[in-house]
Amino acid sequence: MVLGFIRLTVFLLLLLALRISFAQESDFTDAELKKQIAKIEKEIQNELMLEDSPWDFSSNIRVGGGYKENVTMSAFSQESSEFSMAGLDFIGVRLPMDDDGLELAIFGAFDDRRYFDAPSVDFEQSVLLNTSLEKALGDSWKMKTDVRYIYIDEMFDASLTEDDIGTVQVMGSQVNLEPAFQRNFIGNTWIEFKPEISRQYFADPLDDYLEIGGRISAGIDYGFRSKFSIYNEKVRRSYDTRSQRDEIGFYIPDSDLQYDRPERGVEWTHYLNSDRSVRMRTRFSIMDNEDNGAGYFGYRRERLLHDWRFKFSKFSFSAALRKALYDYAFQRSANFTSLRQRTDRSFDVSVQYEYNEDLSFKLGFEQEAIQSNVPQDEYRYRIYSVGLDWEF
Repeated sequence: MVLGFIRLTVFLLLLLALRISFAQESDFTDAELKKQIAKIEKEIQNELMLEDSPWDFSSNIRVGGGYKENVTMSAFSQESSEFSMAGLDFIGVRLPMDDDGLELAIFGAFDDRRYFDAPSVDFEQSVLLNTSLEKALGDSWKMKTDVRYIYIDEMFDASLTEDDIGTVQVMGSQVNLEPAFQRNFIGNTWIEFKPEISRQYFADPLDDYLEIGGRISAGIDYGFRSKFSIYNEKVRRSYDTRSQRDEIGFYIPDSDLQYDRPERGVEWTHYLNSDRSVRMRTRFSIMDNEDNGAGYFGYRRERLLHDWRFKFSKFSFSAALRKALYDYAFQRSANFTSLRQRTDRSFDVSVQYEYNEDLSFKLGFEQEAIQSNVPQDEYRYRIYSVGLDWEF
């Protein structure tokens, strides 16, 4: 209120001074004088509106290129190729005002990769649009809601939940709604309840499905915006047309397939200093995929993520390690003497140099390797990339 009163006072004094100045020193007629003063009034009002706006916007354009080994992520027919890449990011943030306490963030990203020498894959694309809303409800409660849309047209490994489809290029889109309610307690501890609903649409050969579930989390915030939490989640996935299988994999006619996917895990994000230039993050989870039939699609997944980010002066460095273990309940290995098992390992590193506040350069490397006792599951790919990022 005080800031608004000061701006209004300055505006009126400036306007009065301009009227006197024009009246005493200009050769304008009364009509021309009024026109010039109206123009200046509009410019000043627009400036005040910009200063008072609760919104902040930024955009980034990304361009670059690189080389990918095994574009098709295939176990037997690998194709490698150079590629070009382009992308666009934008974000709009509405900061909370004193009267409503509402914070709104809109984030969007588009990525396009074009391959020059991969006969089976011409391009890959993805789109992400996320709207996040946050509002305090009194002193102890907070409401957070995410609405998300994702579009992909890219290589996809469907072998985890499909026994007759491996890695294919698919086109699909997904819509997510994730409202959440957080209750804060003393000592920066909290508990969060989050319902989840997701609708996935796929082109052939994959099937569409609906996921409904929820998550309950508990954690503590500490230090330089660090956070430690544990969670328990359960989601039910219902396919539109897929059928159940018996213990050895034969279709069960006139049946509908559903997965129950309970998951529990821990997440830890730790910042080592006050300017948050060094960050460590670890996530570990256990998920059981349980079908509503004989259990043919059942498996347990244990997944670990660990990454670091360093930022010093104009340079930043990031690295991430991921590992996932899959143990199946009924599906067999290639020789039928043991159950199917699979291990996914991946890591990526990147180095970025900020030439100025708007322009930065980035070098990246990524590798994923799949090991399994089912030979058609196994593959490895590597990506080498260099890029330019311009913020405007």
